[in-house]
Amino acid sequence: MFNSNKVNAEELNEEEAKKVNERFNSFKNEEYSEDDMHKVFENEDAILGKMNNKHLIGFIKDVNIFFSMLKDYFRKKYTDVPVGTIMAIVGSLLYVLLPADIIPDFIPIIGYLDDAAVLAACMTFVHSDVQKYKEFMGL
Repeated sequence: MFNSNKVNAEELNEEEAKKVNERFNSFKNEEYSEDDMHKVFENEDAILGKMNNKHLIGFIKDVNIFFSMLKDYFRKKYTDVPVGTIMAIVGSLLYVLLPADIIPDFIPIIGYLDDAAVLAACMTFVHSDVQKYKEFMGL
């Protein structure tokens, strides 16, 4: 199960947490097309805009790093990253973009908890690769 101090696992019930973990784990094995990559880049402002709520605000820096890392990867400026990491990041950002996910975003209070859980799971999975990228960028 995801473990991050940015989202408390107890905020999701057991069934919701299981669904989030299953969905996140599927990102690592999924293949994404060039269209999926373009969708993420074309919706960068929308994805970052969703970070402006109390459940996702703690992920703004991580999501900005995700976008920077993806752009550098696709520009071939930084390629020292496993494909699984790229897929997990793309899958997580696409998930956040979707308004109708495991817990639809329009549901008051809990609507963004699954998005937070997916981002927390992604950050846990890709943490060491993000750290290497930050060192590469001098951050």
